Amino acid sequence: MSHTTDLPASTQTALEKVSTAKAAWLDARTKQEAAATQRDIIRQRRAETEANATAQNDEWRRLFRENGGVMTPEMKKLRAEVALDRESLEEFDALLALHAQENELLPWETSERALAYISAHSDLVNLRAMQLWQMFMDAHGQQLIQTLSLLKITLGRQASAGIGEVDSVNDPDTVLKTFVARNITDPALVRDALPEDDVFKLAGTFPARGAHSDYRNSPSPAARHKILARREMAQKEQAQ
Repeated sequence: MSHTTDLPASTQTALEKVSTAKAAWLDARTKQEAAATQRDIIRQRRAETEANATAQNDEWRRLFRENGGVMTPEMKKLRAEVALDRESLEEFDALLALHAQENELLPWETSERALAYISAHSDLVNLRAMQLWQMFMDAHGQQLIQTLSLLKITLGRQASAGIGEVDSVNDPDTVLKTFVARNITDPALVRDALPEDDVFKLAGTFPARGAHSDYRNSPSPAARHKILARREMAQKEQAQ
């Protein structure tokens, strides 16, 4: 197996771009996942606080009825705790709003990093595919063309024997194209056999799983416009 230093300089450069772009995408993805986890934690804590406030308020009402409206020390304590929980709910809502504002660009950034990685990977694969083709043609191209030229003569002659040559059915050009399609093109289209090349072992023949879904999950142009307009308005208000 060859080393990356044995690869053409253009391929090494393209491979480095893929590595850099992939790292940037994964970093953006990690930040987005961390933000989503933190948001879920805040929501869970808010839900627990709300449930506690509801339970304490129900308990206060029960005691209020049982005591005929007399405010006992226990009821006063419950009332204070309910008030604190309700105040906490307001703070939770403010915290969630701030969290959403601070992290609303993360899906956008992840999408852009995913697209950059996908594009760099596509460029690398396209470049390497043409290099492998050229390497094959340099080594075997002349023999391949000579053999196909010979087959055009022999297969065409066999196809037209007896009934003569029929255009686009058994003329030499059509017969050769049919032979190439049956033996080369069709197998290439239906099989998953791909070159065992160092480039593809390092970067993969296809982008890493998740890149395309991250790109597709990008905010729509309309959503992006709303985000930018809202941020611009907030900056103007802060400047005043």
